[in-house]
Amino acid sequence: MNKILLLLMMLVSSFAFSQSNIEDVVYLKSGSVIRGKILEQKNETVKVELLGGSIFVFKQEQVDSIKRENTLKSKLREINRNYFRRDRGFRNQTEFGIIYGANLKKTDADPYYYYNNPEDDFGISLHTVHGYQLWPYLYVGAGMGIDRFVSYKQTFSPFYLRLSSEFLKKKVTPYVFVDAGYSVMWKKKNDEYVSYKNKGGLYISCGGGVRIYTRSRASVVLSVAYKRNQSETTWWYTQWNDGTIYIIKRTYQRLSMNVGVTF
Repeated sequence: MNKILLLLMMLVSSFAFSQSNIEDVVYLKSGSVIRGKILEQKNETVKVELLGGSIFVFKQEQVDSIKRENTLKSKLREINRNYFRRDRGFRNQTEFGIIYGANLKKTDADPYYYYNNPEDDFGISLHTVHGYQLWPYLYVGAGMGIDRFVSYKQTFSPFYLRLSSEFLKKKVTPYVFVDAGYSVMWKKKNDEYVSYKNKGGLYISCGGGVRIYTRSRASVVLSVAYKRNQSETTWWYTQWNDGTIYIIKRTYQRLSMNVGVTF
């Protein structure tokens, strides 16, 4: 019985709340929209009280239509309509990401990476892309960035071309992108025991997410991406150099979660 009473109280409260957010909307033939409460409606005139207490009287011949609308829904529609979007022109996007990779391999015969975590690898990235919005659904740009792999203690600088596309001409729209280029591997300093020679390799990234437009020129981007880049390290013992060199080739496959700002 108590549960039934509680349910009825919740339904009554919900109905009362929804009723409190209902307003009368008068659409005039001139294009103006008047929101408030209709005090009186006759054959010849309509009397409307605004939120501040002001009262207006309109002739019926001035009125195009009268509706009752939910104020919350009206505000949401207004927010969705008022945003800045650039369908063509130059656009810059800067994004920060958290990088994650799993199932790394570690061997005792690999002194170059003896700090590796055998389970997981985390990292951070910072990228910027400059390009041109050719039309609402196609963006072409060139980007560069820094990817730091914490467990491997390695840093890469990818240079790439980007193609991206948005799906909807709305405030919140899904979008996808693909990057392709070359990733430069930062050099590691030689020490008295071991000498290194590093070089990068092919860089590919693809992913998608959502773009959220705002009233300003800036929009917010949330995305998830797959990253793949290659490297090659040649090393030898400095003091006991008998001509023997060791070559390590690696392919890094990572998942990146990004948040960015576009101007």
